[in-house]
Amino acid sequence: MPDLKEIADWIGGTLLGDATLEIHGVQALQRAGPDEIAYVARGREDVDPSGLRAGALLVASDSDLPYANRILVADPQLAFARLLDRFHPRHPFWTGIAANAHVCPGAQLEENVRLGPFSFIGENSRIGAGTEIHSGVAVYRDVTIGRDCLIYANVVIRENVVIGDRVIIHPGAVIGADGFGFGRTTEGAAVKIPQVGRVIIGDGCEIGANTCIDRSTIEETVLEPNVKLDNLVQVGHNVRIGRDSAISAQTGISGSTRVGAGVIMGGQVGVADHVEIADGVMIAAKSGVSGSIKSRAVVAGIPHQEIGEWRKNMVLARHLSAWKEKLRALEKRIRELEEK
Repeated sequence: MPDLKEIADWIGGTLLGDATLEIHGVQALQRAGPDEIAYVARGREDVDPSGLRAGALLVASDSDLPYANRILVADPQLAFARLLDRFHPRHPFWTGIAANAHVCPGAQLEENVRLGPFSFIGENSRIGAGTEIHSGVAVYRDVTIGRDCLIYANVVIRENVVIGDRVIIHPGAVIGADGFGFGRTTEGAAVKIPQVGRVIIGDGCEIGANTCIDRSTIEETVLEPNVKLDNLVQVGHNVRIGRDSAISAQTGISGSTRVGAGVIMGGQVGVADHVEIADGVMIAAKSGVSGSIKSRAVVAGIPHQEIGEWRKNMVLARHLSAWKEKLRALEKRIRELEEK
């Protein structure tokens, strides 16, 4: 087991305390024992150290939290994440290619590709080195998947999808389903518009369980590098999401929307079609974005508004019933005065 000096070296931290203390694992702050390490998030240094049992703490480099064994780091949460990888390395689900996996003759598999039972790789598709594909995954024809990807069970990747390196796709996600495009006849009947565009997913993206990313009519639906999508997110056709954006569960983004870089959306956000969202925008949970947000802001509500204004309006809304009675009383008093 590593001692605190080794751990400090791994994460590039400054050790204060017993360098020889062996650490057997990582744990949550309130549950960590004498042979485990935990972290104190930046801004949470008001925690009472007398109630903690952890052998050591990861704390911010400017923290003055009194504790016997501390490792000072720039970002305790990220340092803790690196230790999680060290103490809990991921083990491959499958080694080699399962006997009942089906690889079409024209498909290309680079070295060390791992295919689980009942997976399917379509004609002219290419799977990069070190990629792991779990059971029941369907990769259609003319798909390109990069290196060191991890694709969990029952994912569907439709034709002409391009996926970069180090992408993680969680169970049940569907990449490249037809966009929701329909015309109308003069009689009002819906007519399907063929969806023949591509989906392009950049390096380092992560796509949550049962999330759907639709192909466009003829252009491209794009996730730029390092986009993170939670479970049950719907990305409509011809949407582009900028790099390093993070989108929480049950959010729906309508077609042809442009989302900037570093955008954060809370859960159950709804975004209208053909809008533009600037870099760095933060959208609170359950908001409805009905128009473009052209500069960095924090917004909330339906329709969306600057979060400070939204909070004021919510305070006012709580008192509407009382004000209604007061208004009725004033109207009655005015009528009485007018009748005199």
